[in-house]
Amino acid sequence: MFNKISVRTFFKKFDYILLGLVLALTAIGIVAMPSVVDTMNSGPSILKTQLFSIALGLFLCLGFSILDYSFLRYWGIAFYIIGLLMLMYVIPFGYGRDNVNIGSNSWIDLFGVFSFQPSELMKVAYMMFLPSQFELLKEEFSLKRLIFIAISGILPIGLILMQPDLGTATVFAFSFAVLIFVYGIKYRYIILSVLALGISLPFIWMFLDDWQKNRIRVFIDPTFDPTGAGYQTSKSIVALGSGGWSGAGLFNGIQTQGNGIPIKESDFIFSAIGEELGFIGCAAIVLLAFGIIIRCIYIASKCASYYGQFIVAGMSAMIAFHFIENIGMNIGLLPVTGIPLPFISAGGTNLIGSFAMIGIIISASIRREQVKRL
Repeated sequence: MFNKISVRTFFKKFDYILLGLVLALTAIGIVAMPSVVDTMNSGPSILKTQLFSIALGLFLCLGFSILDYSFLRYWGIAFYIIGLLMLMYVIPFGYGRDNVNIGSNSWIDLFGVFSFQPSELMKVAYMMFLPSQFELLKEEFSLKRLIFIAISGILPIGLILMQPDLGTATVFAFSFAVLIFVYGIKYRYIILSVLALGISLPFIWMFLDDWQKNRIRVFIDPTFDPTGAGYQTSKSIVALGSGGWSGAGLFNGIQTQGNGIPIKESDFIFSAIGEELGFIGCAAIVLLAFGIIIRCIYIASKCASYYGQFIVAGMSAMIAFHFIENIGMNIGLLPVTGIPLPFISAGGTNLIGSFAMIGIIISASIRREQVKRL
């Protein structure tokens, strides 16, 4: 289960740059979160969950970095199947659709002790399994395997849309598209796929709830329903605009402390930080996020094995899309989809999953010269 490398080699090749960037971003969240949730009744609980999730996430990150990532190609199918079963279970038996802040059956409650979001765990399983199939396709092309990959890639997206959770489904679709791009598909197929997506949009629209449709309408027309569907975006922009260069200071943001920003601990934490830490705080987040993405792309380009290239590229795409979508919706450039800001937003499942993916990427970085399949 562990690659035969010495402890000295492990520490010598360990990717301190990537881990350092992630820890710096996490530190911003740890500093800002107490202020963000200070006026919330659930604030103490959110802080406890956040710290526990970071601790567990770091443990998994280290564990996955020690583990030889090559073995994940053999475990991927099992985790993928388990993930599918959870996604099917959560549609009729999950909770969240009746919650105005969630709007979809995305969560499973285990005996009232703790809850988790299966789609977040599925992200890791998805990126363990699909890269192994793309690797086999790269080594020997087969139409049957290509069809199998297409079905395997689209099936979780369809199940997540049935919750319905358009934002998370988009994360999967984007990462799947990146894997296809890394594989080296011919451009005519990419054009045909884009055309097919365009044709399918009216059908996807039919499965969306009214509140999801209104969010897209707000994106197209920011003046649409400013007190309803556009409320989140308008408050977010007001908070960011009032932050100035250095912000109002922790515990001093008018919108943040007055609970004017909706879901300020998760979806719109970027706006809360912008109000209290200003442009400097937001710029730090953007630069660190950019650094993480660039470092991951570098690792993917240096991996000698196909599996290493695919798994790092896929997981990097998932993390990158979260950064782009969350920051984009906070500043009004992208539709509001409920996507958390990695390593900063409250939400245990996403934090743990993100740290696990970073651990796998670090494992690939340590063993990037490894070509032989174990």
